[in-house]
Amino acid sequence: MDDPDIVTDAADIIAPGHPTSGGSAQHAASRTSSRTRIVVAAWLCSDVVSLFGTALSSLAVPWMVLNLTHNTAATGVVSAVQLGTLVLANLVSGPLIDRLGPTRISVFCDYASACFIALIPLLWALHLFSIPALIAIVAVVGALRGPSNSAKSVLSPTVAQFAKQPMERITGLSGTTERLASTIGSAAGGVIIGLVGGPYALAFTALGLIIGATLISFIVRPALLPLLSTSQPGHGDEAGSQKTQHRTTPVQTTQAQTTQTEASSKQHARHMHTGLTLTHLRAGVSTYMSDIADGWKSLIAIPTVFGLALIPAITNMIDIAWTDVLAPAWVISQHHGSQTLGLLFAALTFPAIISSLLATILASRLPRFPVFIVGYLLAGAPRYIAMAMNAPMNVVLMTMVIGGIGSGFLNPILGAVLYERMPEQSRGKIISLTGALTWGLMPIGSLMGGFMSHLIGLQSTLAILGVIYFLVTMTPLAVPALRDFKRIQTL
Repeated sequence: MDDPDIVTDAADIIAPGHPTSGGSAQHAASRTSSRTRIVVAAWLCSDVVSLFGTALSSLAVPWMVLNLTHNTAATGVVSAVQLGTLVLANLVSGPLIDRLGPTRISVFCDYASACFIALIPLLWALHLFSIPALIAIVAVVGALRGPSNSAKSVLSPTVAQFAKQPMERITGLSGTTERLASTIGSAAGGVIIGLVGGPYALAFTALGLIIGATLISFIVRPALLPLLSTSQPGHGDEAGSQKTQHRTTPVQTTQAQTTQTEASSKQHARHMHTGLTLTHLRAGVSTYMSDIADGWKSLIAIPTVFGLALIPAITNMIDIAWTDVLAPAWVISQHHGSQTLGLLFAALTFPAIISSLLATILASRLPRFPVFIVGYLLAGAPRYIAMAMNAPMNVVLMTMVIGGIGSGFLNPILGAVLYERMPEQSRGKIISLTGALTWGLMPIGSLMGGFMSHLIGLQSTLAILGVIYFLVTMTPLAVPALRDFKRIQTL
């Protein structure tokens, strides 16, 4: 489909020998600038609405399971299933993103996720809801979320190139919108759950995914398509479409020839076609697995990327135990409702929005490594220790605010360091694998949080995990390879 802006710009080209008026040049520049702002805003808004739904569901699902079963272990199992399928999908989705293009994968997975999430309130309304049904649904949703998240990450460098902005600014904006969505989803989610209940609150999650996928499909994809096609020759949305057309032509020709043969020739041709199809399928699977292996080789060959992916892998494991099991269980143990749980999450994410905005503006001038260390020092252990000591609610909220301030500086810096060191032609593979690595321990975290709190108690679990969080995040101080934060020009 032709882009109307491209057609209009082409009409404005003046033939050689005719001077361009200053007004026309200014008008064209203004139109280009407006289009850039619209595309970047649509990309950010798609993240806001889809992540709003994700944040809401991260409250609704564990709250629903805890209130139905009164068992932290069961809550951990439900979370682990969703995260487990997400990690497995991340492991194999990289080559698929490179072949079909990140926008196609993102749009398809978000639309499909919305359909499956909508089943939960539907089953509840029909009195057919059960925990096994919930586990089956979240397993499918997790498998769709993995490729969708990776595909959105792959788009970040292309958006930076399209907008002609530094990577720190784009990753900072992305981090800010992520926290904005999390804050709104957490604060509003607690209220929505209190008003309509956990199952019906998930309808808002489905709606957010639909809106986000629509923005990517109709605004972002048409604008980024030329860059996606040229940055990855032979891959991407446009090239993938051309390849599909090229592959179907021999099939159509074979079908036309087959209709003109005798019955015996038809049968023989079908056998040959089946053999060729199986051969191509085996070759495709072999190539696909080879691409995944190449992605792992590329990842391991970059010590900074591989090492810095290990730290979030462990902290994400601990944080998911806190988010999905420990925080809801702690709120219930303090005899508070879902609104208090939403307040805790909002107290963590709202300050992160402010600091992430500051990081977006200042990150390109700040010393990366010291800010990274201080950010993790504030974001991790204090909230675990405060909750382990059953500190008053105002003290716990203060640790959340401090943690949010520290965490806001992490994504812009960490994202820029990683993107700058990834080969452009392998970004899809490496980002999917780093996503799998950083998310890989999260299912274990959900199970760990559920079973540890069930066996040794909530306070002991919080204290142990807080100490581990501190030790892991301070590891770069002792490992030289993890201190390579110097800037590398990519544009």
